[in-house]
This record gives sequence, C-alpha cells and structure tokens, in this order.
Amino acid sequence: MDADLAVMASSAATTIVGLMATDAWDQVKEKTWALWRHFRPEQADAIGSDLDRAHAEITDAGETVALAISREWESRLLRLLAADTAVAAELSRVLDELSQIRPGWHEVVSGRARGSPGKVR
Repeated sequence: MDADLAVMASSAATTIVGLMATDAWDQVKEKTWALWRHFRPEQADAIGSDLDRAHAEITDAGETVALAISREWESRLLRLLAADTAVAAELSRVLDELSQIRPGWHEVVSGRARGSPGKVR
C-alpha cells in the first residue's frame, strides 16, 4: 500500500475518533458511514453499529481506550482504501468537510493523538 494512503488512514482515524466525543458526532457518523454505504454496502449496517459503539466508548474513555479506538478505525480505513482506489478521493473530501464542522477541532484531535487527557463537549 502507498505510504500516502497509510498517512491518510491515520489522519482520518484521528479526526473521526477525535470528533466522536464532540457535539459534531451525528455529522461525523453520517459522513463516515456514507463511505461504507457507497464502497462496501454489504458492511454498512455493521459499520453503523460499530460507529455507535465506538462513540459510546469514547465518551468516557481514557487515553488508552481512545488510542485503541483510533487504531481500530485506522485499520478499517486502511482496508477500505486498499480495496478501492476511488476511496482516497472521497475520504479526502470527507476530511475537508469534517475540518469545517467545528473551529478548533484539530487541537482536540491533536491533543488526543498526543495522549492528553480530557473529554471534549
């Protein structure tokens, strides 16, 4: 797999998981779930349930659990990217949209990635 796709998957997972614990959750879920509905519709129902489960977990998670959830979604995104070259363009578009949801979200995401404690609401 291309190193750029691995970086994209990592960045996307950090973004998605970082925003799971914010008021932007509904938008994050819809945009993430849409990727699977479009590219892997046979997995969409399970992914929707897994997103809900991750959201419930991350709300009260410590940094170890948040990191584990982020790595889990990174792995899922890597597999999605590897399966279809068109995913990269769509994921890039989704990340651009997510960056517009809430000013300052990148500090939250970066903080979680570095392991700083605290929940965001």
